[in-house]
Amino acid sequence: MVDLHMHILPGLDDGASSMEESIRMARQAAAGGVNYIAASSHGNYYDYTVQEYVRKFRLLQKELDRQQIPVKIFPSMEIFMNERAMQLIRDRELLFINHTRYLMIEFDFRESPERVCRMVADLQQMKYNIILAHPERYTFIQEDPELAYYLAERGCVLQVNKGSILGEFGKKCREMAIRMVDDGIVQVIASDAHDSLHRTPQMDELIHYLEQRYTSMEIKMWLSENPSRILKGNPTIRLR
Repeated sequence: MVDLHMHILPGLDDGASSMEESIRMARQAAAGGVNYIAASSHGNYYDYTVQEYVRKFRLLQKELDRQQIPVKIFPSMEIFMNERAMQLIRDRELLFINHTRYLMIEFDFRESPERVCRMVADLQQMKYNIILAHPERYTFIQEDPELAYYLAERGCVLQVNKGSILGEFGKKCREMAIRMVDDGIVQVIASDAHDSLHRTPQMDELIHYLEQRYTSMEIKMWLSENPSRILKGNPTIRLR
């Protein structure tokens, strides 16, 4: 499996706080069948440079190799969208997923739908492929679910969080996540893991839930096929 959204790099954001915690997260991921991880640290929300990101990235992969943990990480950032972010993207001062044209973006939970649509359109005009992180968690989506369907129709990849499906972020969030998954507009499910205790990379409970409701082809699409395609810069697929 491929986990496209994990805050596994140590000491950069609100994810792994140390190399030891990064290793614990990697071991949990590998034990659950995840062997490829996009190290999606918050890109422009915390005060660190791309050079610092690259240094932590290389140190972690070196340690994973040394300890023979069967996990390979790929560069990525979760970009918080505002006008400054737009400029940083134009100047290519943020990291895109594995150096492809895919961007993983997030918004303020109460952002206006008009501003969301404008920024997405501007990025697509620049020929970027948009992955919208955890749309089910945004208030502006919960209050206007049709916006999620509109963004999917516009070509955005919608990435739902494991914790949302399992009810870890509340009833509204869970209902929104399951509705979008049931309606076939979700293309990726990821852990959005931040640590090894609370928001973890463990996927066993998620897989058990999915197997009760969806086909093996759908589960493979969400957890393996589409994330793999994104890492390679290829188009994603939808089964419905």
